[in-house]
Amino acid sequence: MNSLFNSIGDFFLEKALATETRRAGLAKDSRQLSFGGVEFLCSEDRKSGNLSEAIVMLHGAASNKTSWLRFAQQLKSNLPLIVPDLPGHGKSVSDIKLDYSIQSQVVWLKELLAALGIKRAHLIGNSMGGAIAIQVAATSPELVASLVLIDTAGAEVTPGWLRQHVEATGINPMLEVRDASDYRAMMRIGMEAPPYIPGIMVSGLAREFVERSVLNRKIAADIAQDLDQTGYLSKITAPSLIIWGAMDKVLHLDNAEFLHQRIAKSRKIVLEKVGHVPMVEAPKEVALACSEFFRDLGQ
Repeated sequence: MNSLFNSIGDFFLEKALATETRRAGLAKDSRQLSFGGVEFLCSEDRKSGNLSEAIVMLHGAASNKTSWLRFAQQLKSNLPLIVPDLPGHGKSVSDIKLDYSIQSQVVWLKELLAALGIKRAHLIGNSMGGAIAIQVAATSPELVASLVLIDTAGAEVTPGWLRQHVEATGINPMLEVRDASDYRAMMRIGMEAPPYIPGIMVSGLAREFVERSVLNRKIAADIAQDLDQTGYLSKITAPSLIIWGAMDKVLHLDNAEFLHQRIAKSRKIVLEKVGHVPMVEAPKEVALACSEFFRDLGQ
């Protein structure tokens, strides 16, 4: 009976994600690279066309490309979209033996962009994805046309609720997920107002998360090695937009102002009643801010 329930949940989850992907005008694609296979979503009308300049969205740790779907539906730009599952996540290579440090992921991202022929990227990064984007923008300025940092990791000046909780208890509720109840608790930490997800789909998401728990811990340990990107901030020359959820429990709001002060060509937007993943919680507002940002850049 449980097996049947799980199969039904997985079926409806896949159908829902497929529908959201189509609504965003995206299609699946993949590339085999030196470190393994990478699956990504690409603007359907540009799948075989020119990708020399593109908007590239980078998700956070223990997430995947589907976290951008509602946002992608609302984003207004003439540029094609590329939305990868970063290595260790989603449908991309998930080898426990790989090094998932930020520096390694920067190298991998540059390899993916080269494989796709992207010479100018407009990087949008959330959490871990933001830390990767910061380093790429600082070390390869010719490659990055603009930068959007959404509740990004890598520049922590004030500990958030999560760090304080982990230090006090020794337990990280973002990793210690055993069932659907734990998964919902994790969502409530990550998001101030989680979107409604039917219980049968939450069960499927929780089961997948549990299956990846060892890998998630490995990735968390690897990125902790070089997560601090503050030394790179002053080297960023690309026009930058910083977006932060005022209620972020994972990364404190103070970090947004710190980034704004350290990145020369930056502007900052704070969204009230929003947590750590604004593109999921408030996709219309985040897409509007990004659309206006790209419009001002002539995109």
